[in-house]
Amino acid sequence: MILHIEQVIDPGTLSVIREKLAQESFSDGTESAGWAARQVKNNQQLRAPHPLIELLQKRLAGHEVVKLAARPAQFVNVMINRYDIDQSYGTHMDDALMGQVRTDMSFTLGLTPLSDYEGGELVIEDSSGERSWRLDAGDVLLYPTQFLHRVNAVTAGSRVAMVGWIESLLREPQQREICFDLYQAMRSEFDKHGKSANFDLLSKTYNNLLRRWSKR
Repeated sequence: MILHIEQVIDPGTLSVIREKLAQESFSDGTESAGWAARQVKNNQQLRAPHPLIELLQKRLAGHEVVKLAARPAQFVNVMINRYDIDQSYGTHMDDALMGQVRTDMSFTLGLTPLSDYEGGELVIEDSSGERSWRLDAGDVLLYPTQFLHRVNAVTAGSRVAMVGWIESLLREPQQREICFDLYQAMRSEFDKHGKSANFDLLSKTYNNLLRRWSKR
């Protein structure tokens, strides 16, 4: 399950964030790359702990769809990346463990309006081929950390985004998708018919699956 969730962060907060980021000094992005990914990574980064990252992470973690889709147990290695003209991140695989934390899901939260940069597509490779996204400011792409992926070169402006990884209470992607879909069905049934017999059956199945699959 790959989700593009729009406007996770409100425009006012984003405006303040961008103003403050313009005053920050970014370091070489290869500092956080593994020994193989270091060969294809060309960007800049601002790493935690940092108050801007903490603010954005708190807003992201509190978003209802993110909570339902990712079931976060904890976040790990959250940072803000910047790609200037001709900078990119070639095809790579993210580490399965970061500081002994399992990486089940990845996210990219756009901080730059689409009108302010060109290029910089996030490209994910799966069995059907390649899919790409250009994220507007405030949008997040949430996806399982099981895919090869890359960030194409920025051709105009600068692309700034917060990225990080999530250890989920539901380890398997299929478990997360099933529970996410069941919750949507349960809410839809309640909105249309109230606490019906079908709602109770959906609620029973949903909660028992969460109980069976959830792990810390």
